[in-house]
Amino acid sequence: MTTQTTKTRTDLSQAEQACAEGESALERGDTSAAENHFTRALRLAGVGDGGATEGDGRGGDGWGHDAQGDAHAGDAVDAVDAVDAGGPERGIDVGSDAYGVDAGGPACGSPGTGGPPHGPDTYDLGTGGPTGVPDAESHAADRNAGTLVHGPDAETDTDGLNAATPVPGRHVESDAYGLGARGSTDGSDTDRGMYGPGAGSPTRGPATGNPAHSPLPEGVARVVARAWTGVGRVWLARGEGAGAEAEFARAHALRPSAAGPLHWLGCAAAHRGDLAAAEHHLTASLACAVPHGRSLVQRAYVHARAGNPDSALGDLRAAASAGPLDDEARWLFAVLAGGSTREVALRLRRAALAALGGHDGDELRRRAAALLVAARGLDPGSWSSSPLYAVALVRGGYRAAAVALLDDAVRDDPSDHRVTHTLAVGLLNSGDAGSGSTWERCVAAWAALLHDAGFWAHVLESASRRYGVGVEPSLVPVLRAGLREALERCLPDDAGTRVALGPLLQREADAAKLLAAIGGFPAAGGGGAPLFCGPLRIAELGRSAEFGAFAAAWEQSFAIARTASASASVDARAQSFAAVSATSAEVEAETETGPEAGAEAEAETATATATPSAASTSLTYAFSELGFARLLLGQDKAVDALAALSELRCPRCRARGGPGAGAVCEPACGRFDELNPGYAGVPDKHLRLSLDARGLALEARLSMGRSEMTSARPDFGAAAAYWRRALVHSREIDRYRETQTAIVDMALGAARAAHRDGRLSLAVSTLDATRSVIGANERGRLEGQLARVLADRGISVANDAEALLDRPAADLRRSVAFNPHLLRAQVSLGIVLRGLAAARWSSGSLSGARDTLREAVDQLTAALALFPDEPDLEELREAAVADLDHVMWQPDESEQ
Repeated sequence: MTTQTTKTRTDLSQAEQACAEGESALERGDTSAAENHFTRALRLAGVGDGGATEGDGRGGDGWGHDAQGDAHAGDAVDAVDAVDAGGPERGIDVGSDAYGVDAGGPACGSPGTGGPPHGPDTYDLGTGGPTGVPDAESHAADRNAGTLVHGPDAETDTDGLNAATPVPGRHVESDAYGLGARGSTDGSDTDRGMYGPGAGSPTRGPATGNPAHSPLPEGVARVVARAWTGVGRVWLARGEGAGAEAEFARAHALRPSAAGPLHWLGCAAAHRGDLAAAEHHLTASLACAVPHGRSLVQRAYVHARAGNPDSALGDLRAAASAGPLDDEARWLFAVLAGGSTREVALRLRRAALAALGGHDGDELRRRAAALLVAARGLDPGSWSSSPLYAVALVRGGYRAAAVALLDDAVRDDPSDHRVTHTLAVGLLNSGDAGSGSTWERCVAAWAALLHDAGFWAHVLESASRRYGVGVEPSLVPVLRAGLREALERCLPDDAGTRVALGPLLQREADAAKLLAAIGGFPAAGGGGAPLFCGPLRIAELGRSAEFGAFAAAWEQSFAIARTASASASVDARAQSFAAVSATSAEVEAETETGPEAGAEAEAETATATATPSAASTSLTYAFSELGFARLLLGQDKAVDALAALSELRCPRCRARGGPGAGAVCEPACGRFDELNPGYAGVPDKHLRLSLDARGLALEARLSMGRSEMTSARPDFGAAAAYWRRALVHSREIDRYRETQTAIVDMALGAARAAHRDGRLSLAVSTLDATRSVIGANERGRLEGQLARVLADRGISVANDAEALLDRPAADLRRSVAFNPHLLRAQVSLGIVLRGLAAARWSSGSLSGARDTLREAVDQLTAALALFPDEPDLEELREAAVADLDHVMWQPDESEQ
């Protein structure tokens, strides 16, 4: 080591500034920069390298304090992002408490240190702690055994800070040779004012430098000792306790009457578990002319760890009388003084917030989370500002504890979208470790947000603040769709759930949308905001029975509305039918409205005025296992829907065996209401679920038939087979007539679409295939439409000069047979038959011509009975009779 006996004032000033910058770097947790600054200070003071090694770490005291706060063990966890942590804690003023400490308010970020893990809050209350604190032994003192309880406020030196106004959330620890606002004194005579602990004004400390023990000038010795102390703190932060003690010892040897090196020697001794040595050094620090500002509190931690609660309490009381305690010291003081469980828990929570108020780092995150876990042990249940504490727990490596806290908060106030959002994000980020039930809860939470108006209002407000422009509410549907798509991409394909997560999310979201459309599910007890969620959230809240009664009431109102709508439709059809009947026969013939056409118009009116199906609007269906089949039917996946309906039992009932088709849980099953909250309030709920499942299976088969008939390459045989099966099934549940009507409606719709597109043969085949499976009571509607289509096809083909007339004649015959009141078909058939007779005569078949003309005369005579005095028919009949007379007198070569 090289020394200089004299140094310029400029060099010393620069060295002091380097020390101050090093201490500032320690506050930020940047030990590499701190080491460089301290090394530079030593070089400016004319002293060689202080011996610190390279590497990353943070300055800290013997209990894991760094320049900012505590260092604690715990697994680092990825931060939960996109979470609104909520407002400040209600019930506890985190802004300022009775001791004047500003905890900095709630924060989502958590500071860290990188220093050696040691868990200072491990005072064993069972080994000499005071009585009167219930459960304290099992909750407040078991996180990191063998380490020392301490506060988050690293040591504050005695000449740079006014102890009556501590730094928010912490005290900044400086070594014993700091200058200015962040330095501390060792009792030596300095050029700067020195502040005793708790003193409101500077007091000049006595000169304590001892030239006999220090060959360096006083100013140089002070700076060198300060730099060596800083280097030791760097070593300590990196877990090198031996190297740290060596540096502190060098500083103490240089400045034996200074409190700072003694204080840090005590910290280092406590760090390696030598509590006797730690107490000795800290006591020596307190005996200095200007004691170190934090030695009294640190010695209290040593006493607490050594099982001397009375001594610890005495030190804390003495420290409190000199100045306000930090939040860590306060919760320990509450324990030692016999405070209530509630008080200790609140102190722990406040200490956690104080730890989060410092610089960012893994150690302080874990420290804050450990304090919150201890508070949870003393004060379980719902907390105000739960999102804030949950984020701190997750960032500190206690995700399960965070989820448990949020679960309690959700049960306390399920309509609070901040809690639900935090829970949803936390569960989504659980990764592959999440079980099937965890993923179901995740889906339930996100679905509850998708249609929560309060959540989207908060999103819009946040976006407006972020971008400085107004955000229109019209963007909410787009944002909702985007969020839903993003969630579907994030969900794993195989999560071990009963149903794949994609369909599960869709079922939950659709149910929530339906619930939002009717104003939501009222909160428990009638107070609070309503819920907009799916069946999974209802089951989680244990409100299945309440929801069942709620759904039953709404179903009854739906039924009344449907009945009223149907009555209005019947009245409208009756009035329309009376108006049609009052028209003249001429107008009826002109517009081709006969009984079948009237039935067709009636069907169209009924289709236009019909209310949505029960399955599409039913809360009962949506909030049950039937919701999956309903969802698949809405996506035109009838085959998958039918498969989903084949098994509706819970896993336990399924394992017991029994029928598979349409099977439901046993009457004694405890999970029936949980899986089917929509049926929880329905009498004979098991039977009702089974019948409704068979009804959905019927709809699935009808849909399968429609799909076959309307596909690009229709399979009319398969469609007819599905519909026959559906008709057989409908008889078993007393829905035969209803099913017939549904089949005819589907066929008429498909035929009309094909007719409009000019695909007349497709329309004819559709109606013919449907007619083959429908009973006589619904055939009239089909035959009326079939007559029109056949007439149009026959006329179209007959007008082709190159086409033969046999096929048009066949179509027109069928058309007239189905609807003899169709004048256009009657006239066209007469014309086609005369042309067909002429063609047969030309081909040499005189007998064929005679037969065809006889048919024409008979057909036109019958048509005139329906349309008397119709000039076209009379003219055609006269011509056909004349043709027949002419042909009858012609010799038939075949007869000769």
